[in-house]
Formats: sequence, structure tokens, C-alpha cells
Amino acid sequence: MKEACFDDLLEMVKPYLTKKDTIMRKAISAEERLAVTLRYLATGRNIQDLKFSVIMSPAAISKAIMDTCQALLYVLQSYIKMPMTEEDWKEIASDFGETYQFWNCLGALDGKHVAVQKPAHSGALYRNYKGHFSIVLMALVNSKKQFIMIDVGANGRISDGGVLFYTKFWELYQRSDLNIPDPAPLPNIEEPFPYVFISDEAFALGKHLMKPYPQNACNNERKTFNYRLSRARSVVEGAFGILRSKFGIFHKAICFEPKKAATIVAASCYLHNYLMKTQPRLYLASNWRITNADNTALRDLEPASIRNSTSDAKTIREKFCHYFNNEGKFHFRKSD
Repeated sequence: MKEACFDDLLEMVKPYLTKKDTIMRKAISAEERLAVTLRYLATGRNIQDLKFSVIMSPAAISKAIMDTCQALLYVLQSYIKMPMTEEDWKEIASDFGETYQFWNCLGALDGKHVAVQKPAHSGALYRNYKGHFSIVLMALVNSKKQFIMIDVGANGRISDGGVLFYTKFWELYQRSDLNIPDPAPLPNIEEPFPYVFISDEAFALGKHLMKPYPQNACNNERKTFNYRLSRARSVVEGAFGILRSKFGIFHKAICFEPKKAATIVAASCYLHNYLMKTQPRLYLASNWRITNADNTALRDLEPASIRNSTSDAKTIREKFCHYFNNEGKFHFRKSD
């Protein structure tokens, strides 16, 4: 992180982290609180290790991390903002069309299990399908690998395909409060197509949620659809890949109870967007693509079991499939 970015963050959080000195001791400065928090997020080192690099007790470090993460969520709230107007959604869709040739796409949806230490007295509440303890991070990502929605904290025991139903995003969708634009034509065709979100096998097919065809039900045309969807959906895997690479907290179980871990994870996502927008070249300078997902505590959701999709949803997917093989056929370039 550039010094200017650190100073910018410090200026924003300072009013919320500055404490008064007491007769007994001098208060820990806002600069020290921010520095130890960023070091923790970047390295993932445990609190006992961090105490050797700062003049703070483990209890003070833990409190500084939580106070700072909460302050970051407040001061950076504009960096992850759910689009709430048709114009905002259309701008996102236009970027997906121009960059990935998947038109009328409103974002790529995915989720990850974030490993946490077993919470006290929780039984199997946070145990996921792999037998590990986790909370779930759900995210919607734009074509620039920036988060436009996150929902974090659902316990890992909830079925992976069902996690979406517990999010604010799904609540707004069910109430028709997302202001999704009306169907619109795609390039080279006058027939209107609905605006859709794209996902993988972990979620159910819907009128506004496209997922791949099952591999055992693919002909060449469906393979083309799957390729086009996967190509556009790569942005969400890219965003998670950057998180893995840049934030060491995702390399092992987070040593805080679930609600606090959720705050830490959310703060990391907000910092991701902040750094993507303020110093993208430096933030992405190293090759984040080489991160080995098997060595992280950020794990894929389990593919959903076969579900009965509505005929409308299947028809919409077939329309996109036909389009990608005809009017919207992709002309390969050497770089693709």
C-alpha cells in the first residue's frame, strides 16, 4: 500500500479511533490501530505473533482490529454500493457486454466458505459440508472484479444453494425492489432478452439467474453457452483470487468468533474495492492468479443438487444459448 493511501485511510478513520489518554496510561494512537489492523489483514498472523511487532497486549490488539474494521466499514461504505436504479444496472451490463460479450449481464454471483475456529458452545452450527467450521461470504461482482454486493456471516451449515435466500440481495429481488431493467435487445437481434445475473452450479436456475448446463447434458451449442457464461463469470473468481493473494487472513481459519470474523471479512472486501479504485496497478502488481486455492481457508460452495427449474427459466437459457451460437456468435481472437 502506498503511503498516500495509508494516510488517506488514516484521515478517514482517525475521528473514530482516537482515544483520550488516562491517568493510568497513554492511549494507543489511531495510526497504531490502523497499522496493526492492516498488518493483521495482510499477513493473517495470529494475535500472539503480532504482539512482538507492536507495543500492545494481545487483548489491545484484538480490540484495535475490531474497532478499526468497524471504522473501515463506515468510512468506506460508498465503495461497495448495490445499484438501485435501472441506469446503474445498465452501466454494469454495458461493461460486461463490451468486455466479455455477455450482454444484459448484471453481475457474476458466487459464494465462498471462510474458515473460522470452532465457536464455543456452537455444536455443529457452523460445520459445513466438508466438516470444517465456516461462515459464508456471498458476493456479486462487476466486470472490473469489484464487489457491488457482499453478504457475509451465514453459518456454514446452511445448504450452499440455500445461502442466497438469506441475503439482503435476495430479499430485495423477491420484493422486486432491485429495479432490474426491462428486457432489451442484444446486438444483431431485435428480440428483447431479460437482464440476468450469472452463477455456477451452486445456485438454482431462474428467470434472472443463469447457470451452466450440466456437463452430462451438453451438446456443442450448450458447450458454447457454458464457455461464454464461464468467461464472463471469471470476474468473480478473479475477485476472490485477489482476496486470497492480498489478504493473509484467508490462508487459515480466522481466530475470532463468527460475528467478529464477518466484520473482518467485510472490511477486507471494502479495502479490496478501495485499493482497486485508488491504486490498481500497485494492488494488482503481483501475480495473484498463481495462488493455490487448496492452501487457503476460502473454499468453494458445494454444487447444488439437481433442482426443478421453471419452464420460463429454461426457455430464457435456451434463448441465450441460441443467440451465442447464431446472431451473437463469438469471433475468436488469438488472445482468447
